[in-house]
Amino acid sequence: MAKRGRKPNKLNDQKAAVIKEQFLAPNPDGHPVQLDEPLVVTATIPEMNKVVFVNGRDPGCPLEFHYHSKTHYLKQYKLLHGQEYQLPVEVIDHLEGRSVPNYAYRKGLDGNPEMYVSSYSYLYQCRNVRSTQANRPAA
Repeated sequence: MAKRGRKPNKLNDQKAAVIKEQFLAPNPDGHPVQLDEPLVVTATIPEMNKVVFVNGRDPGCPLEFHYHSKTHYLKQYKLLHGQEYQLPVEVIDHLEGRSVPNYAYRKGLDGNPEMYVSSYSYLYQCRNVRSTQANRPAA
């Protein structure tokens, strides 16, 4: 039977002063300050549109995805059905281009049924939001 080693020290076993000194310091011993989002320098500012996101695939679930291209830095998105968002046009085009094929059967040349793509169902929509001032009737 192998001998068990000493039980490692846990954070909860330490004194409050040690916890405050080592773990709650804003910049612990030589560690650089970390930002929530990385600092990105871009050459162009993307065109943004205010849209209402419509999830045609799973309306009750948030859509979580990441997007990256030459002009758009890597960013994680979490979109909820029916909510307003300020999104780059490039991301809107990407979302609206997502589709799944709908298959149907037709009679083939040999007389047997064959499957073919009859149409596409688009999964997501981004509807433009109009200004509330433009929708109000004149008083």
